Amino acid sequence: MARLRYSHEIAWGFLRKIIRPGAVLVSSGIRGGGKTHSAISFCQNIIDGTAQGFPEHTFLLTNVIFVRKNKDDGFDTASPSGVYTVLTLKEVFPIIADNIERYGRKDTMFILLLDEAQNFLMGDMNSTDMARSMKSFCGIIRKFNLCLWFISPALRNLGPAFRNFIDADDDPANVTCTLEKNNSMASHFISKHGYDLDPRSLIFVKPGAKVRPEVLLVPKASWTKDPEKLAVGDYAYDHLASADFRIGEGFPFSEFVYAISGKSSFHMIDSIREFYANMEEMTSDTPGIPEESRQAIEKEYREKVVWRMYQQGFTHIQIGDAFGVSERMSQKWIKQIKETKMVGSP
Repeated sequence: MARLRYSHEIAWGFLRKIIRPGAVLVSSGIRGGGKTHSAISFCQNIIDGTAQGFPEHTFLLTNVIFVRKNKDDGFDTASPSGVYTVLTLKEVFPIIADNIERYGRKDTMFILLLDEAQNFLMGDMNSTDMARSMKSFCGIIRKFNLCLWFISPALRNLGPAFRNFIDADDDPANVTCTLEKNNSMASHFISKHGYDLDPRSLIFVKPGAKVRPEVLLVPKASWTKDPEKLAVGDYAYDHLASADFRIGEGFPFSEFVYAISGKSSFHMIDSIREFYANMEEMTSDTPGIPEESRQAIEKEYREKVVWRMYQQGFTHIQIGDAFGVSERMSQKWIKQIKETKMVGSP
């Protein structure tokens, strides 16, 4: 029986155009169909250098949990070299700052792989703080040499901003490529061409709204092994662990976006360091305060930033985008600030 002719050089050349800084990828398919397996496989081959032509220093930041086999035949929660476990957006930027500072910008890339994205980006939760923050984040990921990769059983589970192609004629959004695991389609493809393949080894990659999907073989990778079959010291992702992702306690993402905006890319690391230092200082100065008081402090800080942007000539659309809110909300904020200033004036 014929086998699929598979050129790694051609496949990785195709994927280099897809897995890149500024890209937003979405993997979909039924539960247990191999979505996370395939994503981890691609990422390991890039990080290990098996895949040629990618940045030498590529790092995986993910909410997927990894384990390492220990000498007692048990498992420790631990990540392989080049992989960071992140459960909040707050954790992402110091990791980026550390590695860009160490390796430079030219040959460094970060892949933020978020499993079970429907848990925090559901289609009917499109106005939550997380959804607003992720919308804003999608627009600036290239600043951080970052590729954003969501995994969800069905595209329709995600809001339009996270499932629609950037080049779509109707309602364009942020997605640059979809990767679908569909064993039924794969079985039909294999049968049609007479290949001797496991349907689970194929993935359908669609790099745009107006192009047909390409069929690729998922590369082999050690991190996708059954943890029970690992040798001592080896790593694998835990396919039974639950995945979640949040903004992070006390992390004002919209203020962070403003703090790093309007500055040279050569000063981005300093901007990140400064923002986190100021954020930690504010938190340490107000330990254990009630939630209502903390919200008041954040509101006061937001008003200062909004008013400063307004005075510097930013439009309401620009202010709204920075804070993940509508133009009308920005207008409301400015009106309230003006009224407060008038009341407080002598």
